Amino acid sequence: MKTPVISQEKKSRAGFAAKAVPSGSKRPSPKSPPKGSAAPTGAMAKPVRLLLERFPGSDRKRVCLGLYAPEAKAVFVAGTFNGWHPSATPLQRQADGRWAVEFQIEQGRHEYRFIVDGQWTDDPMSPDYVPNPFGGLNCVLAADLWA
Repeated sequence: MKTPVISQEKKSRAGFAAKAVPSGSKRPSPKSPPKGSAAPTGAMAKPVRLLLERFPGSDRKRVCLGLYAPEAKAVFVAGTFNGWHPSATPLQRQADGRWAVEFQIEQGRHEYRFIVDGQWTDDPMSPDYVPNPFGGLNCVLAADLWA
């Protein structure tokens, strides 16, 4: 019986594959690290928001916002600091009828509004307002207040 002629390129590929994966063994998936090894460095590239709040950098400042609304059932704040998500930052009810929240934001100028029981509301204590595209006003937090 004649053996088929295999080119040198095919021989080297076949030999490499046979050496790399011995029969009966399983090769680890390239997507998951082998057992007992650490995760790849790139997996930890994005910082976790909670860690930033616990270990703030010099470009982040602690802010406390509050609103007197004793009849309210739920109060939130939405603004440029949380992507205007109306339920992302809840305020906590205080014993005297005030609602308050303390959180970290980056330095700079931020616009915000309160949401009281589903209704967008101005902050009566805001030192500055700017018009918004909906015909209302946004409250302003400015970095120069922290200097």
